[in-house]
Amino acid sequence: LRRDRGDARCNNAMGLWHLRRGDFVVAEAHFREAIARLTSLNANPYDGESFYNLGLCLRYRIDGAPAPSPAGAARLADEAHAAFHKATWNHAWQAAGFHALAEVDCCRANWASAIDHLTRALRRNADNLRARNLWALALGKLGRDAEAREVVRETLAIDPLDPWARWL
Repeated sequence: LRRDRGDARCNNAMGLWHLRRGDFVVAEAHFREAIARLTSLNANPYDGESFYNLGLCLRYRIDGAPAPSPAGAARLADEAHAAFHKATWNHAWQAAGFHALAEVDCCRANWASAIDHLTRALRRNADNLRARNLWALALGKLGRDAEAREVVRETLAIDPLDPWARWL
């Protein structure tokens, strides 16, 4: 970064370093710097990792101390949703991005959108047990209990020891 302040790879790495240490404001600045470089010549960059990491950082800031105001939390959730959505542009980050979008949808009690995003995530990674369990939970919230039970049954067939599926 001393040679090139805007280097996307270095800014993403530094953002992850700060993210793991709970320094979300500094991490966010690094991720935004990486995104600025990645999108300077092309609005759809070759890699969506910085967008995904920015989304995670913003989600962590919602739960962090000091807690943001309700309006601030809603703004951060909107920004996280947009970042996760942009991360899905890149195939490598589609499964994780759609799963993260579904988690944001669930926090907002937007169950139909969560199911749509989970369906897309499971198309990319059918064995994602966390996504399958969240899918069953969202189906149950919409009153589609028979479908939810079938998803849980299939999940337990994949991994009989999955604790969340056993609880569901």
